[in-house]
Amino acid sequence: MRVLNTLIVSSLLIAFASGCSSITNARKQKIPYMDNYYSGNISQAASDLSEKSADRAGSGDELMWLLESGTTAYSAHDYKQSLHAFEKAELLIQDFNDRATINARAAAAEMGSSLSNSNALPYQGMYLDRIMLNAYKALNYFALNQPESAHAELRRMRETQKNVVRQFKEDIYTEQQKINAERYKNQQKSSSLGNQNTAFSFDQISRTPSISDAYNSAAKKSNKLYGSLANPFVSYFSALGYLLENNDAEALVDFRRLYKMNPHNALIQRDYVSTAQKIGSDIPSELENIPPYAYALNNKIVYILFFNGRAPALKQEKFQLILPYVGYTGIAFPRYEYFPTRISALNIHYTRNTQTQSARTETIADFDAIMSQEYHQKLPAMVTRLVVSTLSKELASYAAIHAARQSGDAAMILAYLLTGSYKYLFNTADTRGWETLPKEIQVSHIPLPDDGLLSISPISKANGAMSNTQQSKQIALKSSTRIAIVYIRSLAGHQLHYQLFEIE
Repeated sequence: MRVLNTLIVSSLLIAFASGCSSITNARKQKIPYMDNYYSGNISQAASDLSEKSADRAGSGDELMWLLESGTTAYSAHDYKQSLHAFEKAELLIQDFNDRATINARAAAAEMGSSLSNSNALPYQGMYLDRIMLNAYKALNYFALNQPESAHAELRRMRETQKNVVRQFKEDIYTEQQKINAERYKNQQKSSSLGNQNTAFSFDQISRTPSISDAYNSAAKKSNKLYGSLANPFVSYFSALGYLLENNDAEALVDFRRLYKMNPHNALIQRDYVSTAQKIGSDIPSELENIPPYAYALNNKIVYILFFNGRAPALKQEKFQLILPYVGYTGIAFPRYEYFPTRISALNIHYTRNTQTQSARTETIADFDAIMSQEYHQKLPAMVTRLVVSTLSKELASYAAIHAARQSGDAAMILAYLLTGSYKYLFNTADTRGWETLPKEIQVSHIPLPDDGLLSISPISKANGAMSNTQQSKQIALKSSTRIAIVYIRSLAGHQLHYQLFEIE
């Protein structure tokens, strides 16, 4: 009984040290903050999340709260606060990357995971998080009229995109090694209790309906053309950065990469053709009839970046599995919930050469697909480890109850209560994630209007049909502007939030 009591107390201490999500899943904790943000109450969300991230400093959830704080502060036009949050987040990620494979902090975290659940491990972010962090920092610097700092962040963004594939493979390998080690420990315990089979594979686990559905749904959402963990917005934003620096050759490399990921996207096709023709590069035969733009992509131009909707968020579900010694067991795991958008695109109206003209935003990056691809590749190791970890705790519980039985009925009842409470408290899915990201990013660009005015209006989705709403916004540009970036965020309904950056 002394061992069991020590186990329970230690687990509770680890839970509170590593983050509240060990007991209450992160998705539930963030409901009031997300409700504020997605209802359009941006200032309140930014203030609350800044306070929350400061409160969670040093916890295992700190990175998650910093990412949310950075995004909402950016949306609230508090660019310095946004940069502060993202810089702290970047330092945490760098710390995770630089940390040795085995050290005191990592060992403590692994012990926490074994005793409670994966929430006891520090949240290190998805690979998408690491890339978008630099993208948001670049947007902040553009807003502060510091283009050189923005270009530095774009360079970091490109480098991160190159490194994530290698890091992902290493992390999957490391995770499998941990699973194998835990399996071995479980088999050793099982041998002393009756030697039942404790080696579960993902093939066995995936036969349960909820796991099979989560796995297959993520596979259907994934866009295989994007490539392993690739984010098309990174390539587009990178190309835009190169164009700002008058580096057409490197911009063409990005457009070529984008064309492979989105071969039917009309905007990407014309960007590719226009850039290739400007520097005399070859054009694919299938694009020979695509006309280039009649204006330069890096002078007297307006870029519209439309961050539309809400990215998928992890929610908790449970699946039932028959485990040795205990029979049916419910295990909590995270799966994505996807959110619809009410806006399909934006229309841009402007005057050029005395004629009224229009353009429309095109989807460049589908975050449902990007995030689903990473989830789909992680799920086998994730749920296998959950099962192995659950079995490890069940074996400890079984051994404790078996020992308590020798001490009489009272001790055995107490053992049942303690182990039951322990398993209930810590059967919590790791639903941590960056929930203020968009569902998709759309892009368009137009030449600088004759009168410096452009009008933007959303196109709504109404019963499957498209219809222009009356909620248009007129934007006035300086005549001295060389390149303008109009950042637009959709949140509640057709409500749009605008931020204008002008580079002279």
